[in-house]
Formats: sequence, C-alpha cells, structure tokens
Amino acid sequence: MEIGGRVLDEAQRLAVRALGDPTGPCIYLWGPPGRGKTWLVDTYLAESSRKRVLRRHFHDFFVDVHREIRVRGSLNRALDALLAGIDVLCFDEFHVHDPADGQYVTALVQHVVDGRVRMIVTSNYQPSQLLPNPLFHSMFEPCIALIERHFRVVECDGGTDYRASGDAHRPGAWLTPGASSQLAKVGLRSPDPRDQVTLRLSGHPIVARRADSDEVWFDFGAMCATPTAPTDYLLLAQQFSRWVITDVPRLSDAGADAAQRFANLIDVLWEKRIEVVLTSSVPPAELAPHSGAHDIDRMVSRLSQLPTEILHESSFSTNRENPSPRPQIIRRERDGAASPAPAPTTHSPELREVPDESNTDHAPCRAHPVRTTWPG
Repeated sequence: MEIGGRVLDEAQRLAVRALGDPTGPCIYLWGPPGRGKTWLVDTYLAESSRKRVLRRHFHDFFVDVHREIRVRGSLNRALDALLAGIDVLCFDEFHVHDPADGQYVTALVQHVVDGRVRMIVTSNYQPSQLLPNPLFHSMFEPCIALIERHFRVVECDGGTDYRASGDAHRPGAWLTPGASSQLAKVGLRSPDPRDQVTLRLSGHPIVARRADSDEVWFDFGAMCATPTAPTDYLLLAQQFSRWVITDVPRLSDAGADAAQRFANLIDVLWEKRIEVVLTSSVPPAELAPHSGAHDIDRMVSRLSQLPTEILHESSFSTNRENPSPRPQIIRRERDGAASPAPAPTTHSPELREVPDESNTDHAPCRAHPVRTTWPG
C-alpha cells in the first residue's frame, strides 16, 4: 500500500484502515516518535474536506479552553463552544503529565463521547501510560477507561523513526559550537549587545538578544531557565517565523524544569512550522540523556530533522584566526526548495508588545498539501 508515493509499513497500513472506516469509532493512534502518525492524520484529513474539522495541538487546546472559560464561565460551556458544529476533533501529541491537565482532558473526552464527535488522537503513550505519576494515576483511570471503551486503540510502530532516518527535513540548523563562520553559512550574524530588547508576555518580561522583523534571538537561559510557559511560546510563534536559540546546554546540566520547558518549546516550534537555528556546545546526540523531563524522545526525534554542523576544536581555532570569506547563503524554504537568504538586517530593532491573545481561528485544518486517494 502506498500514499503519495510512500510505501507504508504494516503498522501504518493498520492505522490507515482504522482511520478510513467512515463508520468507525474514535481513534487513539499511539507509538514512538517519528513513526508517521501525524503524517497519516494529515493525509486522512486531506481526503475529508466535506467534514467540519477542528485540529488542535495539546498546548493550543489549553489556551483555547482557558480563553473560553473566561468568556463563558464554566468548563462545560467552554467545551460546548469549542466543539459546536464539529464533526471531527483531531488532537495532536496527546499526553497527560499534570493532574490539573488530567481534569480538563477527562472533561474533553467525556464531552466528545456524549456529543458523538469523532475524535482522532496521536500520542507517544498508550492509554494506560497517561498521567504515570503513581500519586495521581488513579484519578485519571476513569478517563483511561473511557478511552479504552469508546476509542479504537491502534499502535503505530513499524520500528523505523522516519525523522531520524533522514526521510524528512526541516529548515533551520543545529550548530556546534555556534561559531561566527557557522552562523554566517545560514545567513545570521551575532547580535550586538545594544540589540537586546525586553518582550512582555502576559505581564512578565522575557529578554531577547534581538527581536527584528520576523526573526528573534534568545539565549537558552532567558527562555528556559526562567519560569516561561507554552502560552508564551505560542504568542511569540505568532509574531516570529524564524528563531535562534543560543547556548543550549546538555539538558542534564540545565535541570529538569529547564529541560521540560525546552521540550515544550520544541513542541510548539515544530507544530507552528517555525524555522529554528540552535547553537550548543554539545552535538544533538549528547543533548538529552538523563534530563528528567517528559517527552524527551519526541524532542530528540524532531531535532534530528535539522541539518547539523559540528566544528571540532581544531577547526574552530583555525576559523577564528583565519576566517574564510563569507559564502553564498542558502536557506531551505518550507516547500523544500532552496533560495538565497536575505542579508542580515542592521537596523535597530523596534520594541513590540506581543498580543495577549492567541489566534482563535477555528477554520477547518489545512492538511498535508499533497492530496492522494485515501485507501478504504
């Protein structure tokens, strides 16, 4: 079986049959990162243009719910408003690590079951692994029972991480150690100290090394070693389409809280298709062991899509003493083509307040652009 010229593995074929059943139940599609779960849902939705679809990533969902609760006064009325007129609800990267999140997710699942909306979930966790903390797991067991009773649970694990295998790439780069010559190759120059600005999100400040046009620079410490949240990342992703995050440490050295914020940040940047360049003293393979954070495997799988350049110390020293001429800069565009990158801007940045509300557009999902005949 093929879709869009891609030969499906056996696990993907089983998922296709479950998704393609027009009278089938809700679907809980789970498996390790990089197995093609999101791609399968993309292609399914591309063939479901007659259905009214709401698609939300886990972090977006909580933004939506809290906004509607403020407007409507209760969780049930908020869910009524979010699901009004919807035939299919797609929920990407379904996970529950926090007991408060578990209460919202339980209400959502019950609402979906009662309202006969078809819910399609992708997750790295089988239902029984949700909210694994033994102190709180029992409070989520009723929701797990709902999922196992009303959803068709499909494991999608053909044994290959298609991101890490090189089948998919993203614009951006991972640069070790992040020398000036490396930055130049991707069309970047290090900010001047005078470029530093403070962005205020939801009442608290985040310091950026530069915020300029559609590009923003952050040090890892400013973004992840301080109490930021996915809401902040979502707001910033609306304004800046190219991010540079410098001085990413080995996450076990950063601490579990900072590592978790970084994992959440990568989730948001990938979901919003943001181009991201990261600099670090360590290569990606040495980034995450024993970090103590959740969803690290998914983060590592996603980062494997970035082109990587590692300069060894001897090369770095040579480059500093005898810098090579600036090469022609080529950037990958989002459709996979390549084009010369614009020269780095040199004007002083304008300080901007990021809006305090996220995008509330609930239009049907724009799915994968390659339309194919969906196998029945």
